Amino acid sequence: MASFYGDDLAHIQHDGFRDFSARAAPALLKLLHGAGLRRGTVVDLGCGDGTWLRALTRAGHAAIGIEVSPALVKHARRQAPRARIHVGSIYTTPLPACDAVTALGEVLGYLPAAGERSARIPGFAAFFRRVARALRPGGLFAFDLVVRSAKRPLHTRNYREGEGWAVLAESIEDAKRGRLTRDITMFRRIGASDRWRRSHEVHRVRVPEKTEILRALRDAGFVAKASNAYGRNAAMLPGRAAFFARKPKRG
Repeated sequence: MASFYGDDLAHIQHDGFRDFSARAAPALLKLLHGAGLRRGTVVDLGCGDGTWLRALTRAGHAAIGIEVSPALVKHARRQAPRARIHVGSIYTTPLPACDAVTALGEVLGYLPAAGERSARIPGFAAFFRRVARALRPGGLFAFDLVVRSAKRPLHTRNYREGEGWAVLAESIEDAKRGRLTRDITMFRRIGASDRWRRSHEVHRVRVPEKTEILRALRDAGFVAKASNAYGRNAAMLPGRAAFFARKPKRG
């Protein structure tokens, strides 16, 4: 089903890259509590390995995850056994009535993999209206995206290694098209042997203007703002922004 986050990248994400969700969790929980949502239902779109779902359930929330990668779902179900997790697209899986919706890690920017002709995704404005319909009055919507910079397009190369794995990633932004291509090569040890497996994924990501996202959120009926962090310990990387939106209460 999934063209993103196969077994190797899912393992690497869980083992070496879950720290951002863990750092963002306290600030997001504080945001929920500040809005009076201490025991609400939270839907996490693209829930990944379940790090944020686990924090939600431990804090007493009813957590629902939607994730297109079966490999990541295996990790999420182990991490957050009290959460309900669905394997499927965030664009076609029905959104239940809820108190908050989150999407950490540029989830809403991902485009279908090359060659997936049948996979179509809505524009931001249409998707935000869908989220607004699912949220109860006073509900929260928090997510992050790669956004266009006024300075220069993103072009980064990163390398990281852990126990039995290594990953190299190059991200190149095409500012004219509003797209970022992330080329990822992974190496993973096979069992306890000295043999390694090489795998490769290419991710394509939409790169909108920050003002475009804020305008679409407000057009969908949200009160919205952008930030460079989820909290004191979870600053956005260069070229990223976090968005916080609230559906007004009736009356």
